[in-house]
Amino acid sequence: MKFIYYFNFRTLLALVISQAATFIAVTYDLRFHLDLLLFGICIVFPLHFSMQSAFKRRDRALEYFSLFKGGSMSLYYSFQISEDLPSEKKKEATQFLKSMVDQLMQQLEHRISGYNNLQQKLNEIFAFIETYRNEISKRNTLRMIRYMRDVTESSAYLLSLINHRTMAGLRFYSIFFIIIFPWFRHPSCCPSCKKLCPYG
Repeated sequence: MKFIYYFNFRTLLALVISQAATFIAVTYDLRFHLDLLLFGICIVFPLHFSMQSAFKRRDRALEYFSLFKGGSMSLYYSFQISEDLPSEKKKEATQFLKSMVDQLMQQLEHRISGYNNLQQKLNEIFAFIETYRNEISKRNTLRMIRYMRDVTESSAYLLSLINHRTMAGLRFYSIFFIIIFPWFRHPSCCPSCKKLCPYG
């Protein structure tokens, strides 16, 4: 049901304006000539750049999400193959990893900015590694630190998308011209009712 998200107040406002503009033009037989090239440029170019930027962000987000998943799975398997680490401690490490992933997913889903909460989860994992570094082994510990770097880098980028999206000025510019465009370019009438068409 994500498509319902796009039918918001701005969509309703644009529909109401277009219908009102058509009704007023037909009722009062308003006629005027306007070069719509300027309005076309004002709408098409910002939308083009916004969509292009959105697709680039999406590709980068998928790339960093894959990096985050890969780093998390590598940490999980690193804990599991540690022969000297007790099974209950492996389960505890798994809970730390699950809590970290849940924290990131919750912030992305509800658009909660800030990195402090996720950083706290990462600190817990690092403290666990530091506490049981003898059971994990030095070589495996060094690998896990590299995996944590991947997790930190990717999660920081993903959370930055909450605040750093399309520039507010460009979004306002696009939305403004989309909303006022129906006042100047309402739907024209069919040939059979040409006498009522303001472009007649």
